[in-house]
Amino acid sequence: MIPNDDTIVARATPNGVAAIGIIRLSGVLSLQYIRSCFTFSKAISPNKVYIGYFNDPETGETIDHVCVTYFQNPKSYTGEDSVEVHCHSSSYVIKAILNSFVFLGARLATSGEFSKRAYINGKLSLTQSESVIDLIHSETKLQHQVSLNRVQGKLYTHIQSIRSQLMSLLEQLEGSIDFPDEVPPINRKDAYHIIHSISNELNHILSLQDLGKSISDGVHCLLIGKPNVGKSSIFNALLGENRSIVTETPGTTRDYITERIDYNNVHFHMYDTAGLRDSDDVIEFLGMQKIQSLIKQATIIVWVCDQSTPLTSDDFIVLDHIKHLPNYAIVFNKSDLSSNHVMTIPNAAPIFQLSCSALDSHSISCLKHLIYEHTVSSFQDHDLEFLCNIRQHACLKTLVCLISSLLDRLNVTYHDDMLAIDLRNCINSCSELTGDTITEEVLDGIFSRFCVGK
Repeated sequence: MIPNDDTIVARATPNGVAAIGIIRLSGVLSLQYIRSCFTFSKAISPNKVYIGYFNDPETGETIDHVCVTYFQNPKSYTGEDSVEVHCHSSSYVIKAILNSFVFLGARLATSGEFSKRAYINGKLSLTQSESVIDLIHSETKLQHQVSLNRVQGKLYTHIQSIRSQLMSLLEQLEGSIDFPDEVPPINRKDAYHIIHSISNELNHILSLQDLGKSISDGVHCLLIGKPNVGKSSIFNALLGENRSIVTETPGTTRDYITERIDYNNVHFHMYDTAGLRDSDDVIEFLGMQKIQSLIKQATIIVWVCDQSTPLTSDDFIVLDHIKHLPNYAIVFNKSDLSSNHVMTIPNAAPIFQLSCSALDSHSISCLKHLIYEHTVSSFQDHDLEFLCNIRQHACLKTLVCLISSLLDRLNVTYHDDMLAIDLRNCINSCSELTGDTITEEVLDGIFSRFCVGK
């Protein structure tokens, strides 16, 4: 890509009154622009902090007492000459300093343009650049850990290693095609073992992506059941507050209610839903309709039953909605009430079942832990560096399909010319994932998610 020849400027800290605001410049004229505004007797050297007065270049009036740092290319975030001005975070001061640089010829930066320049100038890979925005928006320790792994380039390094293995095979294959007397043909058995190993690695990475979605978006936990089994009571107990209205009247919850809790560094989105049953009530029916779409989106479904009474036909209506799914659990609520009922549910295969009471903090803690154990716990300590964002996930799925096709063709009599095309497609897919080959339009879409000044 063509390097940028203009100089951009933007605020790098959020809007609002604060002690310090930072304005960032990047481009060939950054040092010249700051010299035109900054009162300091000595020459400005890289990587040092200078204190002085920032003056309006048009009028000469002092705007603020500031700190200035100059970063000389290529040893800067963007790989270009860069300057940071640390001033008092007054809206007037920030605007006046920005206007001063624009007056001198700088251009206001677009969203993510600093990081885009870092990518273009080879300071960051695309996977690292994409992870910067995730790191900025991380809210939990686990989200931070995943984003930091990406920023450190572990996924990029692994895919580059796979690309290198594929490239070695392609080089020998094309060499044997063009110079058959000098370069021996590839050993298809050895090539198959290499590709098969790559396929296993990629499928393992692909298998982790549900975990990545749970970490970035949170776990969606849906409480369902017939009316009056205590879904709202359990919902409130999990939240630690009375969010849902609880009465003895069946059908109190007509629509779903959602709240977020944080448990072991993961966001859990909890949903309290209307009771599922046969009903002629139009409002209640509409509430039950919404549950159908929630069931499809849920990470885990918790079916709540009343342990103090026998199961009814309404309970089995609920089971009919979920029994074909692999992600539902059963909670027998109201264990504090005396009961001689043996809770056996034919044709049910839950991932776990628990007898509990919404009034018992210990059993609610057990429920939280079980939900956590069956969603993210079993994965969170392994291979977090391989978790992808949406674009990378789509590229990864394409690469897995191409590798699978290549494996099939190595097993049959397939002409070397055609194998070379398949190998080249796999290599190009690796390059697209890492960002070594990507269009300007896709780049603009990626960096538009960034804040201005990053």
